[in-house]
Amino acid sequence: MRPNFLNSCILFSSFLLINFFSTWAHAQNKIKISCNLNDAVISKVEDGSNAALTRLGVGSVDFKLEKDSKNGLLVSKEGYESVYVEFPKTDKYEKELLVLLENREILIESDQEDAMIFSDDAHVGTKTAKVIIPKDKSVTVFVNKSGYVTQKFEFHNKPDKESPPVKQAVLLKDRIVNLENLPEGALVGIGDSEPLLGISKIEVPFGKCVEITITKDGFAEVKKEFCNISGSNNQPPITQKVVMEDRLVKIKASPEDAGIAVNGKIEGFGNLEFQIPKGKCQRITIIKEGFITFSKNYCNQPNSDAIPVLEYVNLLEDESYNSSMLYDKINTRLPLETRASMSSADAWKILISIVTMEFDVLETVDFNAGYLITAWKYDVFNEETMTIRSRVIITNSGNTSENNYSIKMVSQFGNGKPNELKDTDFKDWNRILKKYYDILDEIEMRLK
Repeated sequence: MRPNFLNSCILFSSFLLINFFSTWAHAQNKIKISCNLNDAVISKVEDGSNAALTRLGVGSVDFKLEKDSKNGLLVSKEGYESVYVEFPKTDKYEKELLVLLENREILIESDQEDAMIFSDDAHVGTKTAKVIIPKDKSVTVFVNKSGYVTQKFEFHNKPDKESPPVKQAVLLKDRIVNLENLPEGALVGIGDSEPLLGISKIEVPFGKCVEITITKDGFAEVKKEFCNISGSNNQPPITQKVVMEDRLVKIKASPEDAGIAVNGKIEGFGNLEFQIPKGKCQRITIIKEGFITFSKNYCNQPNSDAIPVLEYVNLLEDESYNSSMLYDKINTRLPLETRASMSSADAWKILISIVTMEFDVLETVDFNAGYLITAWKYDVFNEETMTIRSRVIITNSGNTSENNYSIKMVSQFGNGKPNELKDTDFKDWNRILKKYYDILDEIEMRLK
């Protein structure tokens, strides 16, 4: 009995082992593969370097394992990152396996061939790229190209956020212009907006034109217009060099009604802003009656004196003005009337006596010719920066027996000291020094 019992136990154990291995071997021939997304496609990946896909089903499949194969499967759905799994027959697996598609996938497509696509800080493609958004994460995508406004997108793979699209088309239409060589301190105004410091990039929306104004104290403003119009040959440049070479000077004069002339032409009173083109000079003259004229060259040339942004000019009072008076008979030949009873010799003596009271030096005197000319008398004013010279000329247009005398009182001015001035430096002056004003009146009174 005992041996029979032992043999029976051995036979039963053998039956159980054979049944177990038979069941295990049968289970490993086929696995049920399911996906958390019912419409996910499950495909077999054929072995080989250029693996082909054989579609097995949607949502779930019974996958038969093949001997000497990787038994690779690709589970995919549009808008999700695909999952690849392998089931070598040499390993043991559960009868049912669940494949999770959780990471989202977006196809980014730009209309520009050389547009660069970045996912967060990583470059992921040019023109097109697939961007993966892990479960419970967010991703920022940037699409840019030199000369265009960068497009930015935020995509989320979170339950409380909007689901990302399967495909995102990116149109780079708005242009951007980089301002180069912008002088330090320059202000940039866009359209009618207030000029601001630090603007170096100008956005030009598609279908629009944008005008900018660049200003800086001491420089002439620069205006530029950029148009982003479809079909136009004049597209905005990627880089715009800013050239500010023409200078700008503001003049503030005192007195406030002083005339300011540019190259001899009056352009304003009291205040004036004038431009000096590169390589040029402008002659500024500030004048007012009774004040010393101010004159200065402003040059925008190499090695010239520094050009001020603002020039205050206080005109000094002209001493000669207060020492003189406007005289409509100056520098003009005036006939002298004499009474009939006065002889020519007596008239001549009167003329000599009156003239020499102020002009004691006679340069030429000839009674027979009826001609007298005094030497110049020089009066210096304004700290020797202005000289007034005066003289008297008497002539007789008839013979010496006739009283046909005429007188000319000459008044001229020159800028500088007498010994520094030539005759050609003096100009006729429409004023007469007060100390000579009574000469003509006295002569007229004494001869009548």
